[in-house]
Amino acid sequence: MKQNAFSGEVRMTLRRSTIGLCASAAIVLSSATSVQAAPPRDNLEPNRQGETLGEVRVLQEPYHKGVRVIGRNEILRRDSNLQLAWIDHCAYVSSTPVNFLGFATKPNSAETSGVAVVDVQDPAAPKLSMLLRDPGAMFAAETMHAIEAGGRRILVAGAYAGGKPGAKPDDAAWLEIYDASDCGHPKHLAQVKWPENVHTVTIGPSGTRVYGTAIDPFTGKGGVLILDISDPSHPRYLGKFGITRPDGRTFEAAIHEISFRQDERRIYAGVLASTDGDLNAGIGLFPPTVAGLGPDAGGIYILDNGDIVDGRPDPRLKLVGTVPHGGWHSVVPAQIGGTPYLVGAGELGACPGAWPRITNIADETRPARAGEFRLAMNRPDNCPPMTETELASGGVIGRAGTATSHYNDVDSSTQTRLGLFNFMWAGLRIADLRDPAKPEEVAYFRPGDACTGHVRYRPESGQIWFTCAASGFYVIELQPELRARLGLAAASMPAARTRSAPAKRP
Repeated sequence: MKQNAFSGEVRMTLRRSTIGLCASAAIVLSSATSVQAAPPRDNLEPNRQGETLGEVRVLQEPYHKGVRVIGRNEILRRDSNLQLAWIDHCAYVSSTPVNFLGFATKPNSAETSGVAVVDVQDPAAPKLSMLLRDPGAMFAAETMHAIEAGGRRILVAGAYAGGKPGAKPDDAAWLEIYDASDCGHPKHLAQVKWPENVHTVTIGPSGTRVYGTAIDPFTGKGGVLILDISDPSHPRYLGKFGITRPDGRTFEAAIHEISFRQDERRIYAGVLASTDGDLNAGIGLFPPTVAGLGPDAGGIYILDNGDIVDGRPDPRLKLVGTVPHGGWHSVVPAQIGGTPYLVGAGELGACPGAWPRITNIADETRPARAGEFRLAMNRPDNCPPMTETELASGGVIGRAGTATSHYNDVDSSTQTRLGLFNFMWAGLRIADLRDPAKPEEVAYFRPGDACTGHVRYRPESGQIWFTCAASGFYVIELQPELRARLGLAAASMPAARTRSAPAKRP
């Protein structure tokens, strides 16, 4: 049911505040320095799987197994990188608000904030082409997505948390809409002010709608805000939608992020809590606890989105199935051996942190847990004694260095072999998901700082794109012998000749 009809502001503008980086050539060049690559070899992490031993800095030589670095760009050596989106040969990397949860602490944080546009035509030497610095793009953090669909390319970026630390759910936030036909130089089309703060944004597979999530973790309130961008220069707000049960009852839900079935008729929503009491039964939402925010909190809603797709009057998001404890922060669809699955996880927290869970949704009304992927440091027996802060917060706040899931991705939503999981300071972990009951880690890349956002897998080359807070944007690839063992096609692009030199830091 539509809630809170929007009477807010929509401003169309062709004005764009960007930083052209030609004038900063010296900085850009220093961010993409390349050296001759050594023959590929593993540099294994020295202790337990994912154990950081307090290492929360960019390592001179990352720990890695089964992969080799193709290229890297340090993105002005800022420490605010969070989310990754992409179109064709371009990557988009968002930044957090200044001094946000340990991110963006450097003196240059304000001047380097914005969506970094990275040209990856040459994967061995990714180039920073510009920063998008419109109000919604300045501190987008998790509020960014891009898609190529319906014959066009669209990038959207919004002001996460209202663009400042500590924003309230009712704070309005800007959303910028860009034409990314020239993916390396997005053109600003429109600016929208949401009626309330939007946490994440996802463009539907049709490319004609933007879905924003509203989440209040301490009340269970929230929902999905939808924007029609059939004409992206003149977006039209459709409303805020709750969750409707088969009996017609509609309630609110604190939704973190959503993903879609390819036809857009199914939404997979990571949900922390709801006002219906169906999740976290018997657990109070405030004050915050691990039970209400940790790896077993919340779950996933499977929603029928047909009313929106078909343009029916009085549209509703209809609840089809629920996956308790399926992962409230990030959930993506997968298909393994012809069977549909969801891969989801919570986020953050003290050790043992959060980790991906795999759910069989062959029967959407009765989803069944199939397996999970844990690192050694996601097992309580391996956790170190809690710090004073962790004890005081009851484990809700974890120390820097904790191995904990943030965003989940797979190599293909229709022919899934690999899970691509950013585990913050434990780095990017790559798992063989062909047996969902027993996922097996086959590779990892751990640069020392927190690796945070979504991950792109390019099947034609076997290359993987991801970003980390301070070390920047990476292109890596699976080693050929690993690709062969996993039954992946041989890479169609030549092996890299160069890799980025590690930065010298004070």
